[in-house]
Order: sequence, then C-alpha cells, then structure tokens
Amino acid sequence: MCNESLVYLNKVYTDIQASSCPLLTCITATSENFNQQLTFIDPAEDCRRCCSCPSELEGELTFAVESTEVFVSDFNLCKPEHLHPCNVTVDGIPVDDLEFFNDRFSASTNALMTQISDCECMRRNKSTAGYFLITGISDWKAKLTIVLRGSVFGCGSCRRFKLVMTSKECESVPISGNSTFASPRICLPCTTNGIAPIISFSFGATAALLNPVITSEPTCGRPCNVSVTGSLITEPTVNVQVTRATLFRTDAESINIPCDDMARCQDAPGTCNPCERDDDSRAIRIHERCCCANIDRHGEEDEEQDDDICCEDREYQRNHCRDNRDICCQFNGCNGCRF
Repeated sequence: MCNESLVYLNKVYTDIQASSCPLLTCITATSENFNQQLTFIDPAEDCRRCCSCPSELEGELTFAVESTEVFVSDFNLCKPEHLHPCNVTVDGIPVDDLEFFNDRFSASTNALMTQISDCECMRRNKSTAGYFLITGISDWKAKLTIVLRGSVFGCGSCRRFKLVMTSKECESVPISGNSTFASPRICLPCTTNGIAPIISFSFGATAALLNPVITSEPTCGRPCNVSVTGSLITEPTVNVQVTRATLFRTDAESINIPCDDMARCQDAPGTCNPCERDDDSRAIRIHERCCCANIDRHGEEDEEQDDDICCEDREYQRNHCRDNRDICCQFNGCNGCRF
C-alpha cells in the first residue's frame, strides 16, 4: 500500500536578528520594586551569611562594587497596540496588518507581496530579498536581574559580598527613548495557492549597569535592605522570522486511533435507512458493508477491507446511502489525497 501523503507545514525562510541604538536610563532599584538577596563572605572563616547578618555588621556600611552583571528576562513595549502596520515596512511598503499575541507580533503580507515580488525570483522559485524596517518604537519596559560583587567595609571589618536584585513579578523598569531596527536582506517567498508569507518578530535586549552605587535603605535598621542607583545601558534587539505554510510530500501512514465519544454511539446506535438496491451485486455489498457496517460491529468484520470498499465507491455512497448520522471513510492515495 502506498503511504505517500501531502501535508502543510510552516517553513522558515528567514531567521535573523537586528539591533537598535543603545538607550540610557537612570535606574533606582529598591526593596519596593526589586527582590534582593545580600550575601556576605568572611574570607577568614570562608563562610557565607545572608542578609540577616550578625550584629557586628549592623550600622553604616560602605560598598565597593567590583563587578556588575545585568540579565534581561523580559523586554517589550509598554503599549504594543501603539505599533501600527505603517511602522513595519518592506522596501518602504507597509505590511497589510499587524497582530500582537503572546509577546510576539505577526504581520500579514498578502497585498504587500503583489508589490514587491520579483518576477525573476518567482520564475526560478526563489525568495524575494527586501529591506525590512521597523520605526517609531518608544516606551519600553523590562524585567531585570542585577548581580553586583565586591567588598563591604564597616565596624572595623572588611568582607566580600554578592548582591542579587530581581524585578518583582508585577514591577517593570520603564525605559524611554526611540528605537529603529533595520535589516537589508529579508527573504520573502512568493504567494502560492493564496497563501502569503507571515513576518513575525519579538523584542529582546542586552543591558549593562554603569557606575552603580549601593546604599543602605534608611528605614532599615540592618544592612538587609539596600538600594542601587546607576545608569542602565540597554541595547534593544528584534528577532525576525518569515514563515509560510508550505505543502510537503511525506511518506507516512496515519495511526488508527479510536474515535472519541464512542459511549454515545453505544447508547444511541442509530439505524440505516434502506438504500436503493439494484441487480448490481457490488452495490448491494457496498450498502451492507459501508452504509451499515459501523452500526453494530463486534470485531468479526475486517475494518481495513471495509474502508477499501467504502472509498473505492465513495461517489455511490453519496448518491445512494442515506443515514441519520455521518459515516466517515479515510483514503490515503498515492497522490497524497486524503478523504
């Protein structure tokens, strides 16, 4: 039996990343908008103590920061609905429509492709190269994890410290500034069978913290809560993918999985209305095995043989078999057609 089938899959034609100019933002991270963990390390004892520190470290402390790391876990627009199709263009022509779902934008290109598709590329069954541009983006928000390491001095002692500050679940760091993203070569496949490519993209960022200063919060009687101030340098990035539902030929056989809600069929099995019979013995056999075989089957009949008979004479079933419920047959043909 030939198991060749046709299936539509989303094929990726472009997968690129582009960066925008860095944005400078003054940041103040406190216990109100950041969860924090301050760990002290005593070099002599080689031990670690968390923010509930011993009494000898309570009081005025001086932090000397030696290394800084910033990790961006979420970066997106404060108001995604403010990004319009006219802000997303290929060769200067706006995309048809723009949707935002699950932190990702999707742009349709049905009308766009009629204006930018290159005839030579279509004759050679190649993708058309275009200049992709996103403009007019501002008002970002980000979730950060800031890691600071260094030495802390106070009360006649010096110890190493590590401070980890993470944005709280409902808090984001606002980042102002305008961003523009450009890519000189984005590949767009031609429209086939009315299916045009989709341009989808999402934003991310890399960040660094300049000149960080750590101070103890005045409302805290212990060095448990601290605040960090500095200049946050953020470089926005965009990840762009071009996909199109593409027809593939596969060598596969479908798995015979029982239908859902078979209990309903047992409670109300239904009845077959009489089919028109004639002297054609094959028609009588089709009526008996295809129109009514699924009503009360206990495993005695060969299901695969029933499917073959049903599908070989499908047109006869449409014209002669009348049933108060649908009986579905499946056909896997050598040309990929499935019914």
